[in-house]
Amino acid sequence: MSIANRATVQGSRLLKAAFASPLATALSLVSGLIISAIAWNAALWLIIKAVWPWQSADLCTQAAGICWPFLVEKARFILFGTFPYELHARPAAVSVLLCLLTILTCRQMTGQKPRLSVRRLMIAWGVGICLSFVLMGGGILGLEAVDPVRWNGLPILLMLSIIAVALAFPLGILLALARVQETYGFLSRLASVYIEVARGVPMLTVLFVGIFVLPLTLPEGTSISPVTATLTALVFFHAAYFAEDVRSGLLSLPSGQREAAQSLGLPYWQATRLVVLPQAIHRALPSLLNSIIGAYKDTSLVVVVGILDLTATARMSFGDPEWRTHAVEAYAFVGVWFFLSCAFLSGVGRELHRRSSR
Repeated sequence: MSIANRATVQGSRLLKAAFASPLATALSLVSGLIISAIAWNAALWLIIKAVWPWQSADLCTQAAGICWPFLVEKARFILFGTFPYELHARPAAVSVLLCLLTILTCRQMTGQKPRLSVRRLMIAWGVGICLSFVLMGGGILGLEAVDPVRWNGLPILLMLSIIAVALAFPLGILLALARVQETYGFLSRLASVYIEVARGVPMLTVLFVGIFVLPLTLPEGTSISPVTATLTALVFFHAAYFAEDVRSGLLSLPSGQREAAQSLGLPYWQATRLVVLPQAIHRALPSLLNSIIGAYKDTSLVVVVGILDLTATARMSFGDPEWRTHAVEAYAFVGVWFFLSCAFLSGVGRELHRRSSR
């Protein structure tokens, strides 16, 4: 069925369900009025009463709509913060690279082209992560060095969220396998203690430990940047939640699945990789997706330890006395980004469910 036909069928079903009974009709009408009011006020603010980029910024003080000159003036600052202005191409390249790798991975998961083997995908992620740090930090390959303190805005949000999730997920799988196995009791108890401790403390505590305690545990003469320390803390924190998600999928599987794999002569790791884990991850998909979206949004908490992500640079953008009254525009800019990115992740989750239920 084509996309147009599918949309027509779904639209017909939606209309039929919206007016299926008197109560459904009343609720549909009330919802329609609320949505219409919101849409009208949004149109007033965004279009009808807006000050457009080609108009004078002085008009913004009198206008009741959005001040587009503010966004034109501050967009690069919100996106890249205090990163040297003349080097903005580097954080822009990092942002595009990480977004492309994420989209590529999601298309791979949903069976869309281009198809890559798992090994090639892992190599692409390894190269992408290394390249991200090289482009942001510089100091090699003729790139001008930039202090990690000046890594702000969108690239730091993507690096701390996407890379943390990419590294925490395999660690979470190993923790889940260690916890459910019954051969080595010490290993199971050790994984249980780690998971419960990590889940039992607030994320802010873990971030403070990463920033202030982790450097003290390193050998004398070595140092770690605040970004790397925060990333390390996030990886170990999110891994505990992913472990519990995967464990729920493992425990929901009938024991006959592993026994059938073993009866075919498959060793433990091969049976786990080919038979058990794919089914367990499929069953844990809703909670995994929920954890990934939560981890992505919680990354903004790093502002507490002095790392300025997209939300923090948005707040700094209207700190200028000239633009002090335009906080709504700055936060709307950030809100649109989070809405689109979270909607993309939710769409991937729905597609995975649709494919698996065929």
